[in-house]
Amino acid sequence: MQTWGLQTEEAMRAEDMSLGDFVQQILVQLNDNKLYFKDERPWHEFFYRFKTAPDQKGKPRFLKALFFDWNGPYPRSQELSEYLHGLHWTGCLSAPNSAYDSFTLKSDVREIWQNTEIEPELREFLNVAGDAARRELVVNAR
Repeated sequence: MQTWGLQTEEAMRAEDMSLGDFVQQILVQLNDNKLYFKDERPWHEFFYRFKTAPDQKGKPRFLKALFFDWNGPYPRSQELSEYLHGLHWTGCLSAPNSAYDSFTLKSDVREIWQNTEIEPELREFLNVAGDAARRELVVNAR
């Protein structure tokens, strides 16, 4: 996987963005808000909606290939689940509560990810996704 946050010679493009890159950029936009992780349903529904939305400028290519299983009450992506769990185990997130039902992005990780240069059309798409994420994935938003 390419580490975009450490690259300086070219900007990230929609056709090169991965699931991990997208999650990282969404987490950066959510600032220090507490995020739901114990119940992954909002995350899966959020990604499924962006996958099925009509194509538009800046929409990352990986969304077309992201597979969702409908064997439950909501669409679920195994790849997304694995990535979210990986954020826990790699120390990118911290749990400010003893129940481990909400997390925040660690500030040193945020700083690395914020330094990613992003093409303008992709940036616009990420801004729309970030607005939706603030409404749907932040603990106090519900």
